[in-house]
Amino acid sequence: MNAQDIKRGSIGVARSLKVVALVSGTIGVLGILLAALAYAPGHAGFLPFTTYLSDMGATPVWPQVFFNTSMLINSPLRYVVLALLVLRLTQWGAGRAFAWSVLAAGAVSTAGTILMSAVPYSLDAAVHKMGIPIFFLGVVVVQTLLGLREWKLKAVPRLLPVLCFLVVVCYLVFFVLIMLAETGSLGRSAPIFPEWLCAASLLVWVFAHGLVLGREDGR
Repeated sequence: MNAQDIKRGSIGVARSLKVVALVSGTIGVLGILLAALAYAPGHAGFLPFTTYLSDMGATPVWPQVFFNTSMLINSPLRYVVLALLVLRLTQWGAGRAFAWSVLAAGAVSTAGTILMSAVPYSLDAAVHKMGIPIFFLGVVVVQTLLGLREWKLKAVPRLLPVLCFLVVVCYLVFFVLIMLAETGSLGRSAPIFPEWLCAASLLVWVFAHGLVLGREDGR
């Protein structure tokens, strides 16, 4: 493979990453907004401080349809984003061991997302809760690996690994709070806003990585 073929391949990966990331991020935003619009009229006082995202996902008819459908569509789509991102970083010398580690952790996290979305807690609370640690801890591992590797790659703007670490902090805070709430050490409302922060930080991460690493010149 000559230099021109390598450059052409890099451009192809960059364009694909940008397109898929923007589509994934848009589906994520629309899923939350549409679910919220369908949920709010029947629930006075609805705010990100009073209502879990999973509450909307467990509410019959349209809130559940909008939220869970977007999650089920976005789970494999976001894994494609991750695969393209790993390929992009590999082009800059990230290494195969890193690539396989991230993809393996990403597959576990994706499985947890699908489990939570396909089985709302109103349908089977035990199964739904089983997906929570799989998803959230999977995200923590993936984002930690990405953040550490991106920080070492000079071609990657510092903003991107910082966003990775921000996602890690949001997810760890939420996970700790939800576990404390489950044991009765905290009230049920304590983890609500951190859950929204988890969703927001991951959406920002998707858009930022797609727009920045999706540039054909890589800068």
